[in-house]
Amino acid sequence: MVKTDGNVSLLSSLNEVEDSKGTLILLHGWEGSIHSSYIVRTANHFFQKGFSIFRLNLRDHGDTHHLNEGIFNGSLFEETYEAVRILSLKANKTKPVYLIGFSLGGNFVLRILHRHSSEKKSKQIQNLKYSFSISPAIDPYEATLKMDEHPILKKYFLRAWARSLKKKATLFPFLYEFGNMNRHKSVMDLTEKMISDHSEFANVAEYFSTYTLKPDFFSKIKTPVTVLTSADDPVIPVSHFYEIPRNPYLEVVVESRGGHCGFIEDGKRSAYYWKIMERKMN
Repeated sequence: MVKTDGNVSLLSSLNEVEDSKGTLILLHGWEGSIHSSYIVRTANHFFQKGFSIFRLNLRDHGDTHHLNEGIFNGSLFEETYEAVRILSLKANKTKPVYLIGFSLGGNFVLRILHRHSSEKKSKQIQNLKYSFSISPAIDPYEATLKMDEHPILKKYFLRAWARSLKKKATLFPFLYEFGNMNRHKSVMDLTEKMISDHSEFANVAEYFSTYTLKPDFFSKIKTPVTVLTSADDPVIPVSHFYEIPRNPYLEVVVESRGGHCGFIEDGKRSAYYWKIMERKMN
């Protein structure tokens, strides 16, 4: 359990290697968890390579809805940064720390690096050597629209989010009553309702602006990171990645195939980004 300065509780899992090569902190995507297949496979792969692994659940993910009264949304950056910083302090102080995030988790990684780059040393991620952002949501508004254009993804995420909100209402009936969730026909429709009724934001445009990564954002990152995306990603427009300005700390890799957080290479479900990570972590 990680308790932040803002009195937020987030759940993490540690797989520790004695005399490890370093520590890897993993952040899942929206409606994923520390038990998502891509998280577990990546954790297992690098555990076998001699790295200790922290997997962190974002708020209201992985059956942690009971830990906090407030509802998760993508703007909740402070608690995520603080949790990652605390985990880095728990790692071996003589070994490097690596950070990887997927989709929304990839967006969080980039925001964490942005903050880390401008913080005084005592507030930085301890021993952070290199980071990886896989299929990050650069413009969450456009990503939500793309999600709604894809019938399978729209159905999956709409059901997953509705299920999550029902859990929250069951745990905190004195705070939440969401009514018939089936009336929402798109992720954007449900987002608009949640922002209107359960946030401090005036509208979805204001909400999405809190974690939209504009070109000038990337110029302020001063710690090494590889950003990986695919031209055939059904959710994240590849054009966003061609607009990222040059930065000596930032490597942008655009593959022709790989889907969204996939990049599967073989029948064993090995991921292409493991090779990229291994080159940077050695």
